Amino acid sequence: MERDQEVAMDRADAESAEGATGTVSSVGIARLAGVGRAAVSNWRRRYADFPEPVGGTPTSPSFDLAAVEQWLTAQGKLPEVSAPDRAWREIAAASGGPDLGGALWLAGLMLFHRSVIGEVPNAVPPPGSLAASAGKAGRSAEELFREQLPDTWLPRHLVVLSAAAGVAGDPAETFERFYSLYLRARGATSDYVTPVRVAQLMMALTDAADSMSSPDQPVADVMDLACGTGSLLVEAVRVGRDVRILGQDLDPTAACIAQVRLMLTSKLRSAVIRTGDSLRADAFPGERVDLVVSNPPFGLQDWADDQSAFDPRWEYGGLPPRTEPELAWVQDALAHLRPGGQAILLMPPVAAWRSAGRRIRGELLRRGVVRAVVALPSGLVPTTSVGLHLWVLRRPAEGQVADRVLMVDASRMEQATAEAVIELAVPAWRAYDSDPASVDERAGLVKLVPVIDLLDEEVDLTPGRHLAVPDDEQRDPTELLASGKQVLKRLREVAENVPALVPADKPALSEARGLSLDELVRTGTVEVFRGYSRVNVDAEGASEPGVTGGDVVRGGGPSGRAPGTAVRIEAGDVLVPAVGSSVVARVATTEQVGVLLGQNVSLIRADPARVDPWFLAGMLTAPTNRRGATRQSSGTRDIVRVNLKRLQVPLLPIDEQRRYGEAFRRLVEFDAMVDKAADETHRLVQELSAALTRGNLVPESSA
Repeated sequence: MERDQEVAMDRADAESAEGATGTVSSVGIARLAGVGRAAVSNWRRRYADFPEPVGGTPTSPSFDLAAVEQWLTAQGKLPEVSAPDRAWREIAAASGGPDLGGALWLAGLMLFHRSVIGEVPNAVPPPGSLAASAGKAGRSAEELFREQLPDTWLPRHLVVLSAAAGVAGDPAETFERFYSLYLRARGATSDYVTPVRVAQLMMALTDAADSMSSPDQPVADVMDLACGTGSLLVEAVRVGRDVRILGQDLDPTAACIAQVRLMLTSKLRSAVIRTGDSLRADAFPGERVDLVVSNPPFGLQDWADDQSAFDPRWEYGGLPPRTEPELAWVQDALAHLRPGGQAILLMPPVAAWRSAGRRIRGELLRRGVVRAVVALPSGLVPTTSVGLHLWVLRRPAEGQVADRVLMVDASRMEQATAEAVIELAVPAWRAYDSDPASVDERAGLVKLVPVIDLLDEEVDLTPGRHLAVPDDEQRDPTELLASGKQVLKRLREVAENVPALVPADKPALSEARGLSLDELVRTGTVEVFRGYSRVNVDAEGASEPGVTGGDVVRGGGPSGRAPGTAVRIEAGDVLVPAVGSSVVARVATTEQVGVLLGQNVSLIRADPARVDPWFLAGMLTAPTNRRGATRQSSGTRDIVRVNLKRLQVPLLPIDEQRRYGEAFRRLVEFDAMVDKAADETHRLVQELSAALTRGNLVPESSA
């Protein structure tokens, strides 16, 4: 069942990459059926009734999607898909490429219209009727869609509307499924999306979250200055009740998607989403809210114009320099807060220390606005490899000026996941917000820093600068010397466990025929499953622990998350990280078996009667695979992306494979022993050196 669900998602992914002609490529057919491209080539040769190409080129043909689907179904090679997935296939085939976002919100608008009239419409309503239905959610929603809807429907619009109207079930759930498939199609280009777990972290760091969900508290008004497709606002609605939402975004497609997502929820009082540049043309001048939460764009060049200097929003240190657009977003957020209101913004780390912003940062500190800064691990947001910061701000009410700032440096955590950051930062924030004296300071991770200490020449708000890493714990000298003897014993054990290998009379594998993984898949010898990208994990909802590419390299347990539809790792599976400095292939460890396949890793499952997993893993790391089966990742010469289909494995009898496999297994164990001994030796050297500098140990007398 898990395999069928994964294939179903790959089908939608493949189809949304095709054009509006209803055609599909060989790669798309492979994704539809959940097989490798070589299998499709084999079908074309073996089956006379396989559909003929209808376009493309001889080397890259295209096929009629309906004919291919009919053939796959007749052959029993196409798993069943859900009604929303089938509808999305039609939507994507009619509106692929840059129009896919517009098709998404149009489908959502039809779902909302259906919920308004309480039945499936007999015919596609005209654009004006859909806009009028949107008016049930508020006049601003009707105005937004009247601006974006065409005067008359084109044929592709009719396909989208009919497909959406025909899906039974809850309209909100259907649209969120459409949305997740849309994100899968866009992949890493989803710049308007804040990852789900990051959105949850941001909301958890707001003191408004508790009051929003309490029936005894007033209705919370929440604003996002650059809302994108509405991820942060949807999370605010999820944790709140009877919430009023305000949002603005420069991209009309993103704004319409956000409006539809919010219209389809029943937990909010109203949602007003408008288009435009919030910094140059504020859509909500004079509006004051309880909470501003935003992931604004970084590094804008021309964010200000000639009139910006007269804007009343720049009350904290005046108009920001043109090189400090991030501090303009900060002031924009504060200008929309009521006294006591809170803002939490996702910021680039340079905004914390860049000299051009020193004056404004100093003013924010002096007036008690800055409450907390959380440094995140790199990679939590897929559109940047930089570790971002979260700024928690408050527009002070009378008597609420903060004299200390909570600093949290989650970038130093060993488990660099959103869950680990939540476990570290949220309890610290809640303690600080209720009583700063109750904060449990943790050396190197959590600290309260007096504002006066931050107001130096640099006004640097980088947490790492203010959270000193603790010295190693001082140990008794006698105990330390005893530890040294244990380390020497460990080193002797390592030397005794070098695997027994002997020179070959001639190159042992010179006559063995090499097979590619593609060929092994085609013959049914192995199966290949691919993990999820970070964007796809967020789109699908990461509900369980998942093994990442980094976990495979480290040989440890799961540090990531994966949706429940991911493949579950079994004993004997071989895991291959998608990116690294070389090809890495490891047999799943006991900590990884039973866990879901996570991000940036592929899984190879072999028939144990035909392929030994330890032999397979060892041979995949051959230098020839390093040279021939990898390609450079953009932006660096040291990182390669593994091209699985080109990996080669020599063909040997199974008994011979197992003999080699045992040698590879012992090498892996030996490598782990060496690493452990090296770590222990390194720590011992550091402790001995520190003991000498403290005077706890002295050199032995030579006399």
